[in-house]
Amino acid sequence: MSKLIFKSRAQAKKITGISYLGSVNATVKHEKAYKYNELTYALYLAPAKLSGYEVCPMRTKECTDVCLNGSGFSLRYDSVTKSRIKKTKLFFEEREFFVNWLIDEIKCAKLKAEKLGYSFSVRLNNTSDISPELFYITDKLTGEKKNILQIFTNTIFFDYTKVPNRTKLLKEYKNYDLTFSFDGKNFLECDNMLNNNIRVAVVFKNDFPKQFLGRKVIDGDLNDLRYKDPKNVIIGLKYKIVRTKLDPNNKFVIQ
Repeated sequence: MSKLIFKSRAQAKKITGISYLGSVNATVKHEKAYKYNELTYALYLAPAKLSGYEVCPMRTKECTDVCLNGSGFSLRYDSVTKSRIKKTKLFFEEREFFVNWLIDEIKCAKLKAEKLGYSFSVRLNNTSDISPELFYITDKLTGEKKNILQIFTNTIFFDYTKVPNRTKLLKEYKNYDLTFSFDGKNFLECDNMLNNNIRVAVVFKNDFPKQFLGRKVIDGDLNDLRYKDPKNVIIGLKYKIVRTKLDPNNKFVIQ
């Protein structure tokens, strides 16, 4: 049961010591959305079980080692990592307070996009893999839970996931887009996704091949607007150097 009640962003910042939950076009990749006249609201939580709470249920050691948050999670806790840990704990321990704050930020970002005449999208899982249905608030009168996809029915939400069952949400929510992730071992799942018109993301150390798993490879680093991509293709992502040296036996990255 949530103990905190969200009243305003100013109040939330004051009582949590957190400056904001998400940001708009703030990272190098999301910044590319400006070229497409789009604003993307992005949420970054502490990956894996760094916060004490697991946010990547189907992760492998190999993908954990090269996580974009920075591999070798115990190496150091910089200010960004500390902030993400606080946000993640807030999500699990004060869910409705967190989600009401999130709703307020998304509304603000969406209004900004409308004023600019831009498109608007949301990516909740940039360093996590949590079902959007777990981002919910409860109606005080009926007790009914309403998730973030139901609250913003006219806003596109997009994710990458390693959880095969997550694809079931695509049939229920028209405003949800999903890209499945190759983990170095899930060849059968990836083939099944592609056969069911769901794109698959693969990380390559070197230049992208023209084809992988029998499908065309397109450059996923041009932008992060996956929902605009074709469905039955491979999304090629270039390996980003992290804190520890890439293990030559790491199967998550195609070397």
